[in-house]
Amino acid sequence: MRIGLFSDTYRPTINGITFVVDTLKKELEAQGHEVYVFCPARTLRPNKYVAELNFEDDHIVRFPSFPSGFFDDFDITLFYPPRIMHQIEEMELDIIHVFTPSQVGLLGINAAVKHDTPLVVQHCTDLYEFSENYPQVLPGVLALVGIVFPMSIKLQGRDIKEIIKLHRPRSRIIRWNQDIISKSITILYSKADAVIALSRKSYKQLRGWQGRDYPYEITLLPNGVDALPKPTAKQLQEFRDKWGFEKNDEVYGFVGRLGEEKNLDVLIKAFNRIVHERPNAKLLFVGDFEYRKVLEAMAAQTKSPERIIFTGFIPREELGVAYATLDVFVFPSLKDTQGWVLHEAAHSGLPLVLIDRELSEVMKDGENGYFARNNPTDLARKVIDLLRSPTKRERFGIRSRELARVYTQRKQTRKIIKLYEQVIACYETRDRITTLTRFEKALKRYTQRLR
Repeated sequence: MRIGLFSDTYRPTINGITFVVDTLKKELEAQGHEVYVFCPARTLRPNKYVAELNFEDDHIVRFPSFPSGFFDDFDITLFYPPRIMHQIEEMELDIIHVFTPSQVGLLGINAAVKHDTPLVVQHCTDLYEFSENYPQVLPGVLALVGIVFPMSIKLQGRDIKEIIKLHRPRSRIIRWNQDIISKSITILYSKADAVIALSRKSYKQLRGWQGRDYPYEITLLPNGVDALPKPTAKQLQEFRDKWGFEKNDEVYGFVGRLGEEKNLDVLIKAFNRIVHERPNAKLLFVGDFEYRKVLEAMAAQTKSPERIIFTGFIPREELGVAYATLDVFVFPSLKDTQGWVLHEAAHSGLPLVLIDRELSEVMKDGENGYFARNNPTDLARKVIDLLRSPTKRERFGIRSRELARVYTQRKQTRKIIKLYEQVIACYETRDRITTLTRFEKALKRYTQRLR
């Protein structure tokens, strides 16, 4: 198959969607398919930019873009050179797979409709919950729905009426954001031939937004994640020495984007309780983003701030050493759609502590970790239980690896390929039925004229 992946974020930007697109591209190619990635150039001069990248290939198509002003890792793409638009048409893609409901994603939907190409949309980001922490994105959301949507996708009369309603101000900005997101996502996804939800949580959320006017099929299909390279003893010791970990330290923590929406403050609020019971406990944060400064300020107010470590950004290929340092992996986010790092942690044989009960298929309560309530007291209780029991940590770690191996990149990519094939088959069947119906109508009109 010739496959087009459309995303509003890609390398060199580092985030979950970039990992998803990149690994899917590589695995699809390894299984014999031709894959193109369509993404922002992060500059208005893509040709110059591409020439400076040492990882680029001719199957990555970049559009001119400029900073959004909202987040450092998100650009606005409004320029689609006719040359590239013609290039998309000439590719004769067998299927289009969209990962983001923004400008490049909308272009993918537009291309699917315009060139009569089967379309799959993947729900990668919980924009509904995300908007609670970032209400300042409202102007951008309104512009996207009111201007870019109509220009990019084929809207019906009822769609336009719904969009007009969304521009009526609400008393609460957060609620206004969420109303816009739930309705616009529903309209958008109804244009697709298949929609992928990465977790039971997202599946239920999307189902809850649907009404009789906008039905669409949803497939629960988590992203595939492989184990990271295992660090050598030397690498592990160098990491521990660099960040001051002693032999008897009990280390728990988080790996990923340090964003406000990740609910990471609950880890620091639980810290005093944990270190009171486990004096050798240390809290490790691996990652970076704008909320890091807030977390560091909170850490400074704890009783043992020297026992909370922030490493900053570490390249993914080097993260194995961070997971190997941890005794317990804690993921407090309530606003993720899958939690890529949970799979990495499970592959590394770590027991898990989560708050979101419907987020991940690699988490089984009481088998390889615990679900905690969303408060510092219960979170601390679950972490302490694991820190005080090496035997339990070992048993849970073995189970984590077993669960992680169910969702490898190869296995999940094969499921995606099967979904592609089903969508294409249904599409071709529908086209044959449509063509036959049109022929029958034309024949009927011709017969009536003969009479």
